[in-house]
Amino acid sequence: MRLHDCLKLVRAEGIDPAYFPKIKDEWQRFLAGEKVNKQMVPSEVIESWERSRSYGIDPYGTDPHPVNLSGKEYKKLQEILNKYGFFFERIVELVEQDGLTLYLNTVDGLNYHLFRSGGMSGHASLGHCNEKTVGTTASCLAKLYNQPILLVHPYRYSQNYTQNHGVSAPIHNEKNEVIGALGLGFEDPRFCLQAYSMISFIAQAFDSLYLPLTNGYEKHMQKIIDCMPHGVAFVDERDTVQLYNNKILELLKIRRKNNIEGELNKQLARLGVGAGFRDKQEAAVTCAEIQVDNEKPYKLILLKDRLEGRKPGIFPSPEGEGKGLFTFDQIIGESALLKEAKKVAANVARTSVPVMIHGESGTGKEMFAQAMHCASPRRNGPFVAINCGALPGELVESELFGYEEGSFTGALKGGRIGKVEAASGGTLFLDEIESMPLKDQIKLLRVLSTGKVQKIGSTKEIQVDVRIVAATKIDLLKHADDGLFREDLFYRISTFIIELPALRQRKEDIGALAEYFIKKLALKYDRGKIKMDPVFVDALLRYYWRGNVRELEHAMERAIIMLEDGETLMLEHLSPGIQQAYRKRTVEKLVAETVQTTSHRQGLLELAERRVIEYVLELVDGNQSLAAQQLGINRRTLYTKLNGKSNSGREVLDA
Repeated sequence: MRLHDCLKLVRAEGIDPAYFPKIKDEWQRFLAGEKVNKQMVPSEVIESWERSRSYGIDPYGTDPHPVNLSGKEYKKLQEILNKYGFFFERIVELVEQDGLTLYLNTVDGLNYHLFRSGGMSGHASLGHCNEKTVGTTASCLAKLYNQPILLVHPYRYSQNYTQNHGVSAPIHNEKNEVIGALGLGFEDPRFCLQAYSMISFIAQAFDSLYLPLTNGYEKHMQKIIDCMPHGVAFVDERDTVQLYNNKILELLKIRRKNNIEGELNKQLARLGVGAGFRDKQEAAVTCAEIQVDNEKPYKLILLKDRLEGRKPGIFPSPEGEGKGLFTFDQIIGESALLKEAKKVAANVARTSVPVMIHGESGTGKEMFAQAMHCASPRRNGPFVAINCGALPGELVESELFGYEEGSFTGALKGGRIGKVEAASGGTLFLDEIESMPLKDQIKLLRVLSTGKVQKIGSTKEIQVDVRIVAATKIDLLKHADDGLFREDLFYRISTFIIELPALRQRKEDIGALAEYFIKKLALKYDRGKIKMDPVFVDALLRYYWRGNVRELEHAMERAIIMLEDGETLMLEHLSPGIQQAYRKRTVEKLVAETVQTTSHRQGLLELAERRVIEYVLELVDGNQSLAAQQLGINRRTLYTKLNGKSNSGREVLDA
């Protein structure tokens, strides 16, 4: 077996964990002087183990690599960081994610962490890391064999000083000499394939500082960037796209047709990464302008999947359940009520206690649940959501708890795991939990009590470790008093109750939300800069928003569609309901101001009436027919009121 054969062991969800104990058994045989099964352990790893043993490395050692550096070593490291710092800074933006460490390992074996997640275990951020100090590592083998390396933890010679798996790839100077290796450390074996693709791309991007985009090299690079989870494009000094992957076309909604490069150039220029780019980051776009010596500069563009306002992890969670989750930083608003809700949620996120989120429809209950998951120790596990109200009652049980093959008519061959089991190690979000049938509430209560789940048609219980976050828009305790929800389950899932404010309770956030939706929808509909008229903003602030943030988003989308070719959103672009509500509240305000500012009560009614008429006339640009229609009176009555004459006859209302 050779080291590159390890990639064949990697499935979509990572290397089978059952493989690891077998490798450790072979490692122990090696330490005992017995023959190692070469079908289980790559020959390169066995050779590295032999060298590590000859260097006297303690296979059970727990001490990190030494950090006593000579002045010469430190100077050499500093030269590399100074020369290539611009590149490392950009790459950190790509891997800046919980659960990852990005490091540089020099040709002399000096290790330096470029980025390290706060939750990562492992060695110091600076020190010696080579076979002579710590034994077998990914970076040692990458430099030795001059190729990208995937090294799962059991392949390490000294297995106690870190529990991380590793990938590493060599980097070269202008003479194509190996000057070190870049590597990623991570704890979750499910990330092996993605990490290998990513570090291969990063190393190739580094080497491209010296290699022109020849046909052969371009072909090689294309294969690499097609594996990337983000959109990637290379742009030359004329701001012309030379290389790109399918992901960037997907994110920018560019269909496969003629002149793809032209459309891509246009879209990137609109995002601010074409001509005139000045080293900035806009929304989901990162662009690095790179120039080496006197060569012509080019740009490396990374487009992350955040166009919908979501920040995905670098690696997708199993079955895609955790992809594109919100974080607390992305919950927009500075109102006191929202800040308090975020504070409570952030505090409780650090624990595993069940949480109940209470709020009206459209207040962001699932957004908060996702943010709590991302801020929790379970962040690298799955986030699984189920809307109990969206499923027929008879299907809730099978969806939640799963079933065995043949357990009922229509059951899938091989059975199916339930959402509870799928969420093990992570978070299960139960939206509209008040809709869960009582019989299923009993089974959920047992899961919470025992930490075990039993599939339909099975007698076996499966151990699960899941954090429950439930959400409701009703008074769940009253629901329990009415016999529609189990009171014991209520107290189980409501250790913490987080109250989300309605949008009308935090009107100071409406402006920021509207601006956010404009940016998001402008991308969706390929629009330029869009402004809001003050009256438009005032209408948003005065509206009741029964549907909360969701209703606001829909209102903004309608307005942008109705805007057509214009640049400024006006009152008439809003729905008739919002326009009518705005005019009604404006009239109420006019009447109230008239009452407050008029000292003489005699003639107060006529004065208030006249101000209302003047306001309506202003709205319709002086058109008396339209004004009469808006006021619900006929034109003759309006004329009489405008001229201050009493109308002896009874007002005739328009039909």
